[in-house]
Amino acid sequence: MKNSFLTIALGAIATNAAWAGTYEWTSGWGQGITENMIDDGNGNTLNISCPGEDEEESDVRAYASIAGKEYSSKDDSGGFDVIVDGKTYSNPFETNCNACASIFPGFWKALRNANNLQISANGKTVNLPTKNIKKTLLPLDSKQNSCRMTW
Repeated sequence: MKNSFLTIALGAIATNAAWAGTYEWTSGWGQGITENMIDDGNGNTLNISCPGEDEEESDVRAYASIAGKEYSSKDDSGGFDVIVDGKTYSNPFETNCNACASIFPGFWKALRNANNLQISANGKTVNLPTKNIKKTLLPLDSKQNSCRMTW
C-alpha cells in the first residue's frame, strides 16, 4: 500500500512538472483583459495584457518573470527589455508617451514575426519559445486585437 501511494504521488508530481510550461503562445480573456502568454517551462514567462474597451486603463501592460524575479512594464525601474531576432527593444510596452508609442507598432510587427525571442533585465537574459506567436498576437489593426497604445 505504501509503495502504491508513493508511486501515485511521484507520478502526480512528474505529471505536474511536465505541464509547468506551455512552450507555445496562448491567449485567454477574463475580467475585461486579454492576456497573451508564453512560459518556457522553467519559470520564465512573458504576459502581454491588453484591456477591453470598457477598461479604465487603456494601454498595454506586460509582465515578465526572469530567473525567478518579476518585472512589469509599468515598473519605475524601467521594466524589462525584449530582444527580437537580435534587436533590443527597451521596455517596449510603455506606450503612455508620444515618443514611446511611436516605437510600439514596429516592435509589435517584429514580435509577431519573431524567430528568436528573449527577455532581459538586471543582467539576466532568457530565451522564450515563439511557437504560435503570429497566430496568438493579432495585428494591431485587427478589430479582435484589444492591444492599443494610449497615444
